[in-house]
Amino acid sequence: MTNSARSQSVPVAKAAELAQRHWNETPLHLEESKRYSAYPWLHEAAEFDKHAGERVLEIGCGTGSDLLQFAKHGAIATGIDITGEHIRLARERVGDLARVCHGDGTDVPFPDQSFDYVYSHGVLHHLDQPRRMVEEIFRVLRTGGRFNVHVYALWSYWPPVLMLKHGWNWKRWIENSRKPVHIDLYSGRKLRRLFTPANISLEKYEFRYIRRLERWLGWFLVAKGIKKATREAPAGETP
Repeated sequence: MTNSARSQSVPVAKAAELAQRHWNETPLHLEESKRYSAYPWLHEAAEFDKHAGERVLEIGCGTGSDLLQFAKHGAIATGIDITGEHIRLARERVGDLARVCHGDGTDVPFPDQSFDYVYSHGVLHHLDQPRRMVEEIFRVLRTGGRFNVHVYALWSYWPPVLMLKHGWNWKRWIENSRKPVHIDLYSGRKLRRLFTPANISLEKYEFRYIRRLERWLGWFLVAKGIKKATREAPAGETP
């Protein structure tokens, strides 16, 4: 299905409305030094320096810190976001080094096979229709292109800590303000099903106390994979 056909009469999901309201009112705007001291593992996990000359799309670019890293390392970088304030701040940050435009991860405003690498940090778990974003990742990636998606892990040290501190309303304390926002937590099994038919590798990051325990207790679950060629059915065969 073409991008133009897909875009007709698609209602905005409630989760998207919550996200827009949340980050327009309290944009997540950190200096680069603060972001990467808070997430020292992100350079490795995101592969900022491995995509020079490639067409890179970041879905949910926020205020542009990660997008800028791809651009600084030679990528042809494009970021999309649904939040007007994030878009404004991202454009200020990246200047002419990258392109920033309005776009929804469930309805990406680019043609099929437009990118070599699709990256998204902390977006998929805010969607109530995550499979639509996965399908869009597959659509805009070229055959053989790679994706890299970061989500909150179900099995992690952080949810029990927040539950003990804040009780039943603990999810309100995950993000940068108490404004409501949709949040799902992901297991490896759930992610593998979501990204079918692609095979994905999984790795955990961010355990603030003992780095070597990240692989079991990390808060972020990182899924990486490759878009494979789809098999064309022979004449007369139903695919």
